[in-house]
Amino acid sequence: MAGLPPFAAPMPLDAAAPAAVETNRKAPTSAWYALAVLIIATVLGSIDKVILTLLTEPIRQTLSLSDTQLGLLQGAGIVLFTGIATLPLGWLSDRYDRRVVLAACVVLWSAATAMRGTAMDYGVLFVASVGLGVGEAGLTPITNSMIPDLFPRAQRVLANAVFALSAIFGSALGALLGGTIVHLTDDLRPWLPVAMQQLEAWRLTFFVLASAGIPVTLLVLSIRRTPREGPPAPKPGATAAEASGATTLREHLRRHWRTFAGLVAGVGLTSVGLSSLGTWLPIVTARTYGVTPVQMGQGMGLAFLCGTVAGGLLGVGAMRYAQPRMGPAAALRLIMLGNLTAALLSTLLLFTSSANHNFALLGLLVVPLIGSAVLLPNVLQDAAPPHLRARTIAMLTLASLPFGVVGPLMVGMLSDALKSMPNGLAVSIVATTLVGGCLGAMVLRATEGAFVRLMREAKPN
Repeated sequence: MAGLPPFAAPMPLDAAAPAAVETNRKAPTSAWYALAVLIIATVLGSIDKVILTLLTEPIRQTLSLSDTQLGLLQGAGIVLFTGIATLPLGWLSDRYDRRVVLAACVVLWSAATAMRGTAMDYGVLFVASVGLGVGEAGLTPITNSMIPDLFPRAQRVLANAVFALSAIFGSALGALLGGTIVHLTDDLRPWLPVAMQQLEAWRLTFFVLASAGIPVTLLVLSIRRTPREGPPAPKPGATAAEASGATTLREHLRRHWRTFAGLVAGVGLTSVGLSSLGTWLPIVTARTYGVTPVQMGQGMGLAFLCGTVAGGLLGVGAMRYAQPRMGPAAALRLIMLGNLTAALLSTLLLFTSSANHNFALLGLLVVPLIGSAVLLPNVLQDAAPPHLRARTIAMLTLASLPFGVVGPLMVGMLSDALKSMPNGLAVSIVATTLVGGCLGAMVLRATEGAFVRLMREAKPN
């Protein structure tokens, strides 16, 4: 999204001088190094998360799991506890060294990945998924609060776009590398200790990925500490009460509760189905067409890469066209349109007849989703004061928990109920996605007025 105009309204004249100084300042090399490390950590998290999807069928067969249990792993196991942990981790990152908090998160999710490899029953696998979700919960609030501290506003849009697209590419890279790691790990079996040579390939893959957390942790700790933004200075002529302290989180959320409630409900309802696509589309492909983890990784990775490139270009072009015509409403309308388009396209799953068709559909679905996703970071950062950024994002994530849990679980339960149907899993995915997407679009449309008012009140830092 480099070159896109800011979402917030123009600065008032009395703030023009500080804005000019901010515009002339350039980020140092250490800031771009820190951004690269954040991208590496995010990509590792993507790989550790997506690898379960690639290995679901072998794990299901080894541990005799049902579709409902698989839905719980992705929903309650990862999404629920990711959301619960986001708020305390956001609180910690607002008060302590964000590098240390993020490094601890990497250690935790890497240990949980290793624990997955030791699972002999569903209980251990579920606990490991909880650990993975808690560890990765720190990524969103920490990175979204670090980037504004690292980059001046003139470069922040570029930095956000680079990070957002890199994180999205990380999902594609995670699928590609995940399948490759499964293959290479199996090939290296003769070189492993005798006690490990008899282990299933999926267990060895988890152990290999867990070991990657050590160098990534050291990289995170090597980031140069950057002074963070404090509460905004009081305006000239402010009363003593206004100058005595900054806006609290409670005050900010109470003042704009309609906007935040609409965003959470609208995006959440849409994610009920769309979150199940990434989880269940690979599973239905493997189950229906006998695709191996390596083939799954290659197919998903290529689909994500192509869809991300097209979606990124679409998002940039659409925003440049819509911003002058729609003003502050442009971002929300494009997000709504992208999510609704993906929900409608999901119906094509009922007409695919091969694994390649499913991979092509996945790539097609990614395009509108990425087109809207690249707009979100700047919106969230402008919607909260600097000293409340991490906690505001964490609160929104926490409020979205029920939707993230319901999606994968609902598909799993519907699939178990429709076992007698040849394409019961596909029908479950499409029904959940279509209903959630249409309801979510309606809520976002109703939220537009409150959203525009918040964006107009937002002041660039």
